[in-house]
This record gives sequence, structure tokens and C-alpha cells, in this order.
Amino acid sequence: MNYMKRTKKYKRNTCELLEQVTGSIWIAVKFDNRKSSTAMKPLRFCEAIYKTKQKNIILSRSTVRCDGARRCFGWLKNRDGELALKLTEKAGIEPNIASKLLSSVPVLNKQYSAISLSRDDNADVFITYTSPESAMQFVRLWQKVTGQNLNIEMSGIMSVCGNTVVRSYINQEISLSLGCPDSRKYGGIKPDQLAIGIPNKLAKLLFKE
Repeated sequence: MNYMKRTKKYKRNTCELLEQVTGSIWIAVKFDNRKSSTAMKPLRFCEAIYKTKQKNIILSRSTVRCDGARRCFGWLKNRDGELALKLTEKAGIEPNIASKLLSSVPVLNKQYSAISLSRDDNADVFITYTSPESAMQFVRLWQKVTGQNLNIEMSGIMSVCGNTVVRSYINQEISLSLGCPDSRKYGGIKPDQLAIGIPNKLAKLLFKE
């Protein structure tokens, strides 16, 4: 399949080009200080990603329901001890291990007032929920374009917010996640899907003419 194909009448945006590779819907995530929330009620971030397939959503601190996501976006500070305790209770992980794993989840180094989720081309990170087979096609395109293998770090904690979107944004790298219990329960990740995040710069590199 030729992922670079264009027509004179219509030029596909990055979300659509990525969809040609994986067959799944991609969502554009943009960190912003100029917009206010459009969410009618508080949502988990992973849930908002799923709902953006139907309409654009703008989130703020007050409309992100999950403490883990608020932490990753810099909206919840000095609460790692409480979050580690919750992780210990929910996952049966030893407290010292829970603290260590939590500390490895990235946090935005700049605080934004809003996060826009859309199907637009203007994004900091693009994310999708897709099948392992589609993820394989995505990795093979990466190898074809760059001549490199994809080195990733996997986690089952704060998987969509921290270990996919924020990690991709901060490190400017592709992130893959198997999800976490909450993202599978509330966020629309199906049993046969995983999450992929790619920063704008690398997404554009894949389809450079």
C-alpha cells in the first residue's frame, strides 16, 4: 500500500494517513493554554480519547476525573504517596514497588490549562487503540522509513495518559502500551487492542514526501 498517495482535490491529514496504516481511528492530542473545557461532565482521559471518535473534546483539570491522569498532566502535585497506596490496594503490589513504578510514570514539565482532543492535524501527540496486527504494520512502516527497530518501554500503570501520551510528548518517541485495568474498563480499549502514541514530529517523518 502506498501511504504517500495524494490527490489534487484532497490532501489527507496526519490522522487519516496513520489510519491507512493501522485501520484504526487516531486522535490528535494538543496541550493548550487558550481553550476552556467543553466536557459536560468529568471524564477519565482514556475515556475522552474513545469518545472523541464521535466529537471533539476539550478537557481541563476539573473535567479530568482520574487522579492518575491529573498527576501526569501536572494538575495534581505531591500526591504520589496516596496514589502508590491506591496502586498497592488495587493491584496487590508491594508498597515500595508501587512507589518505584509510579515514579517512573512521566509528568508534563510544563503545566497547561487545557487538553484538546480532535481529529485535526494540529497536535502534539497522536494516539490510537488498535490490534497487535495493526501495531505490527505500524512498526514495519517505522522500520522502512527510519531503518531502525522500535525500542519501547512497556507499563500497565497510567497507560494511556502517562505512559503513552505524556511519554511520547516529553521524550519525542513512539510509545506502546498494553493498557491498564481502568483504561480497559472505562476507556474503550478492547481485549484485543493496545495503545500507540506518536509525537507530531515523528508522525510527519513517516509520511514525508
